[in-house]
Amino acid sequence: MSDKIIEIVATIKDKNGVVTTTVTSSKEIPSFDDFDKLGFRTAFHELEGAVLETSKEVNTRITESILSIGSKKKSSKPNPGSTPKKVK
Repeated sequence: MSDKIIEIVATIKDKNGVVTTTVTSSKEIPSFDDFDKLGFRTAFHELEGAVLETSKEVNTRITESILSIGSKKKSSKPNPGSTPKKVK
């Protein structure tokens, strides 16, 4: 394969524009020379696969990050209507 990569970066920012989370994923992609060497269909398939894998990885990791942040906030707050446990 070539020396080219695709890199996808996703960031989560607060209302003030401060970045709270950044997720990056990268994969090698075929060069234009690879389209000649491998043939269009094969090189395009590799290109498409790299783009889809990179996108899926970023989407998965950013979603996990959002849910993780939300669960940490939720676990620190008592549930409405529940009684706090007494410490012995």
